[in-house]
Amino acid sequence: MGYIDAHTHIVFRETVTEELINFALREWGASREALTMSVSDVVKILDDADIDYVGIMAYPSRKLGIAKEDYAIRVVDAVRDYADRFAVIGGVEANELSIEETRYWLERQYEAGISAIKIHPPHMWLKPNAYRPEEGGLRQLELVYQFAEDHGLPVYIHTGTSAFSRARNKYGDPIFVDDVAVDFPRLTIIMSHVGRPNWVPTAFQLIRIRPNIIADLSSIPPRRVLEYLPRLTEIGDKAIYGSDYPGPGVHDIKANLREFLNIPIPREVMKKIVDDNPRKVLKPLSRNR
Repeated sequence: MGYIDAHTHIVFRETVTEELINFALREWGASREALTMSVSDVVKILDDADIDYVGIMAYPSRKLGIAKEDYAIRVVDAVRDYADRFAVIGGVEANELSIEETRYWLERQYEAGISAIKIHPPHMWLKPNAYRPEEGGLRQLELVYQFAEDHGLPVYIHTGTSAFSRARNKYGDPIFVDDVAVDFPRLTIIMSHVGRPNWVPTAFQLIRIRPNIIADLSSIPPRRVLEYLPRLTEIGDKAIYGSDYPGPGVHDIKANLREFLNIPIPREVMKKIVDDNPRKVLKPLSRNR
């Protein structure tokens, strides 16, 4: 059985910029070697780890100064020769673009073949429900959710804190995701990091009661998953594995997976989290052609 790692921040020699390298060295603590591998180098690492495919975050983050909307398209183009090994997660910064620009970039990324959309509230400095009239009525963000719902794209929403120096962590509260789940019932929402470390109980309850919210377990050290989520098996049908590699503290994608596989939960639940569930919600580039 091969595994799925649904949340990584892998970058490639073919697409990385010096600006992104410097940011990752400074803020992630990643090695320069990990940030300058070729696509084929990464495929060899996935083969060794028995990982069938990975999700790669390629969303824009002007506030952090590392990417804009064209980045996702460049990543898709770079991995096309290995389209069955990668799912590219794009996105737009709705509070930085006009309605027309938002629609343009969503359409371009979709045509390129993205597998999902990412919204990172602490990095984008906006609430996930900022489209609501009482939250400012940001129509561009409503367009993002509507586009994703109409085109069958899941939306990752970061919840919990970010240690990056320019992050605004007040936006990381998962309670704001509840509005999105209610207002867009056909949308699959992947709640990244389940609110760790501050808001895990809120995130867990929303995952339990909202049928369209999925738990993304990335960035929680595997040895601490059951500390944060002692009732993990209750959401075993709605949880997916992710490593966050090569993000802060995750320096070996294979070792992180092996540690996760040793979590003492029933094997049938483990298989759902590392295999069955992510295959259902996140398709590789080859399936999007």
